[in-house]
Amino acid sequence: MNLKLFSGKLYSRYSGKFAATLLLGAIATVSAVNLHLFTTAPATLAQRRAPAELLRTIGDQRFAIFDLEFDPGSQRVLSGSIEDTVKYWGINTGDLTYTLSVHLADVTSIAVNNSTGIFASGSDDQTVNLWNINTGVLLYTLHGHTDKVKSVAMSPDGKIVASGSWDKTVRLWNAGDGTPKATLTGHEDGVHAVAFSPNGNIVASGDLKGVVKLWNVSTGQVVATIPAHSDWVSSLKFTPNGEFLVTGSFDKTVKVWNAQTGELVRTLSGHAFPVYDIAITPDGKTVASGSDDRTVKLWDIDTGRELQTLTGHEKSVFAIAISPNGQFLASGGNDNVIKIWRLAN
Repeated sequence: MNLKLFSGKLYSRYSGKFAATLLLGAIATVSAVNLHLFTTAPATLAQRRAPAELLRTIGDQRFAIFDLEFDPGSQRVLSGSIEDTVKYWGINTGDLTYTLSVHLADVTSIAVNNSTGIFASGSDDQTVNLWNINTGVLLYTLHGHTDKVKSVAMSPDGKIVASGSWDKTVRLWNAGDGTPKATLTGHEDGVHAVAFSPNGNIVASGDLKGVVKLWNVSTGQVVATIPAHSDWVSSLKFTPNGEFLVTGSFDKTVKVWNAQTGELVRTLSGHAFPVYDIAITPDGKTVASGSDDRTVKLWDIDTGRELQTLTGHEKSVFAIAISPNGQFLASGGNDNVIKIWRLAN
């Protein structure tokens, strides 16, 4: 059996503060892998989402926002930005709970574990920090990467942190004490995106050549290598039940893959410029994509139909996130603000 796969997370490559694009990659067939590594038991999916509406614009950021993640209660949002900080905002009032200023360079990625209340932040300062989301207390600083950290992810059980770096490696860390667990090597260019499968058995990584690698978390062995998009892998996400892998790219597309068979299900085309980030609703039915074209698009994952284009950002949309309860979407980017949208059932 052959398996074609793709999955993870990106932002743009920054020379100084702004983006430059690489063009590489193609879709390829890779050897078989044990499908139980990717999937969980089938789940009943909720009703498809209706269009979104803008609730408010928040934030006092002076520089571009690189990543956004909601808190477990879906009432606050974390932002990472060029000004080297992580900020924690109330989505209803826009109040700022805290500002974390430990990183020494751009904060490029944030990952929250909803069960443990711990979140990770990755930075161009080559480190990963682990924090208590409720108090903002720094728990551990993880050292080991030799170039910029561009993506972080937390396993579903909260025990492992994955980080992807332009040093061409993926590192796995023990979240409980911040100690290194494994270093995954094999990428030929910088790693810009990482993501865990829903059951935590696989970590996916995407690099600047458009290549995706899938790794067995237990053994640290690569189980698949895929020259994927024709440009950077910008964002990799599994749907919550493990049925699909959804990918975004600098080639302006979002792609949906069958995680059981590895076949390409459909390509979502509509953005005029690179796709920087994607997010998926908890019911697994709707994909959101943020782009250099200043828009966020909502897509029906089953049909590929574009549901809505959200406009209002004045510059590129680098980051989007969907709340754990599926009711809100946050978007941010180079216009330095965060927009909060309601996703109605």
